[in-house]
Amino acid sequence: MRKKFVSVVLANFMAMVLFVPQTLASSASGEDVIDFAKNYLGTPYQWSGESPDGFDCSGFTYYVMENFGVDLSRGSYEQYKEGTYISASNLQKGDLVFFSGTYKDGISHVGIYIGGGEMISSTKSSGVAIDPVFSGYWGDKYTGAKRFLDNSFFSDVSTDFWAYDEIKHLNDEGIINGLPDGSFGPNDNVSRAQVAKMAIESLNLTLSSSGQFDDVPSSHWAYEYINAAVKAGLVNGYGNGEFKPDEDITRAEIAAIVTRAFELSGNSSSYSFEDMNSSHWAYDDVYALASNSITTGYNDNTFRPNEEATRAEFSAFLYRALD
Repeated sequence: MRKKFVSVVLANFMAMVLFVPQTLASSASGEDVIDFAKNYLGTPYQWSGESPDGFDCSGFTYYVMENFGVDLSRGSYEQYKEGTYISASNLQKGDLVFFSGTYKDGISHVGIYIGGGEMISSTKSSGVAIDPVFSGYWGDKYTGAKRFLDNSFFSDVSTDFWAYDEIKHLNDEGIINGLPDGSFGPNDNVSRAQVAKMAIESLNLTLSSSGQFDDVPSSHWAYEYINAAVKAGLVNGYGNGEFKPDEDITRAEIAAIVTRAFELSGNSSSYSFEDMNSSHWAYDDVYALASNSITTGYNDNTFRPNEEATRAEFSAFLYRALD
């Protein structure tokens, strides 16, 4: 199963390398780009305009990104052919968002994503203004997004954070997402539903609409992910018809899910966790992770199986399992 995932990732990566134009990327932050763009709020719309006297939509993005060393083409359609494709669930501040079918077929509008589901763009009705991306006038016209900033990353995950590489890799692959405010919340607890979603996406498994639990209605955002995870044998419920999707997950539960997802085995690790004995339900799973260099536990030789796991910890486990 792991080989299948790697093949999919490599295929997608090769497609990106072969078919995405090599537009110069900037090392500016998304916050820098947004702060600069907001200086022009209220600037009137002007057809073919690309200066503070007046902008059309692509003239505005062209002007803003040029200030940060990004060499964009002039029209929205041409800009959409450049940069790195980003899924809607993986949008970060400073990405360009594109829309179709406004005054003509095909790509016809572009804006700069500012977080929280909003963009700043130059519109015929209001000039440079802030609008929602996925609702209102623009909602059904959203087409895609492109990234032009090298360091467009989570505001609360610095390069010296212990799990920076793991989080960045999974984010680049579209497996993990941030929060609406542009942060990742690395020290926040991770829920059972979130883990089910990330496990399914990392293995590229098909979603399922076959309901499994009384407390996971079809309206729950992770409904299809949880059903798919159960179908694949990755997660279990509590035996009373409940899954408790929004409860924080423990380190032992994550060990079990990762072991099942990647078919891990082995108890030859040199680690000996003082708080794990053979009577613990996740004993084999924890030592399978240790045997495969996915976990080393804590410096005091404990694993702390019943502690709630953080988003950063799960990211590290998942990254190492995929490596």
